[in-house]
Amino acid sequence: MANLRGSLRAHSADAAMSFIVIIWGLHFIVMKEGLSDVEPNTYNAIRFVAGLPVMLAVAYTQRAAMRLSWRDAALVIGITIIGPFGYQIGFASGLDRTTSTNTALLVATTPAWTALLSLFAGMVIVRRRLLAGIAITLAGVALVVLGGAGADVALSEDDLIGSGLVLGAAIVGAVGNILSKPVLDRLGGMPVAIWTYIATTIGMILVAAPDLATLSSSDVPARALPNVLYSGLLSSAGGFLAWNYALKVLGPTRASTYHNFPPIIAAVAGILILSEPLTVGLALGGPLTLAGVIIVRQNTLLRQRE
Repeated sequence: MANLRGSLRAHSADAAMSFIVIIWGLHFIVMKEGLSDVEPNTYNAIRFVAGLPVMLAVAYTQRAAMRLSWRDAALVIGITIIGPFGYQIGFASGLDRTTSTNTALLVATTPAWTALLSLFAGMVIVRRRLLAGIAITLAGVALVVLGGAGADVALSEDDLIGSGLVLGAAIVGAVGNILSKPVLDRLGGMPVAIWTYIATTIGMILVAAPDLATLSSSDVPARALPNVLYSGLLSSAGGFLAWNYALKVLGPTRASTYHNFPPIIAAVAGILILSEPLTVGLALGGPLTLAGVIIVRQNTLLRQRE
């Protein structure tokens, strides 16, 4: 009976992650469509506020673990500004200017940037396969970003800026991952995740405050509300709950493999639903980028502390 319960629990975690990777993959095109009606900072502020009640409900069940010292609170605010907050600003602004397919593939490079920065910091073991994975990822990124150039090698200004912003967001996210590791090891993943979500929400509200102060129904039309709620409730809050459940049941190695699928889902959906172009660069660089990311994930080994 115990084995049966354990098996059902493991399968429920796999089912939850299988569902949420579809949500994450489709989120790129849902948010892309929503940004056609709502400014990026306003969209971010509203979607984070939409998911906040779920996060606060989870925090209530973890009251003891949520207590932070003033020093830890300052650290959490610092890593939020450098990591999640900076990432979300670049992500939304970049997605507004480039395709959802490009955005998904460029965001997927975050593990490669994390590994590269960790190598420089001496946090991971240098392995040939890891270096090869990073090189393959960067080659794939170059093809994706330059993929819309065609024979003239001249991307549109918006697409180039958008791709640059998303790539910058991925690098900022990588920096945040590295800086947050000591805090995560000491305080635990759940409290840090909840507090950074709350801090990011506050930051988003402050950034969008001038627009929110004069917000009218025309600024957020009714057709954009499902997109915002999808982003806040399903992708952000729902994704947070599914991910933490999977981490607990499946472990980080097995759970992290699911992160390889959202870019594929986003690419297919972007082409089929939004009629985004399938360029030669994207067709070659997309699979190359994903292959490099998978190699990086499989060959990143942390150095043991002495």
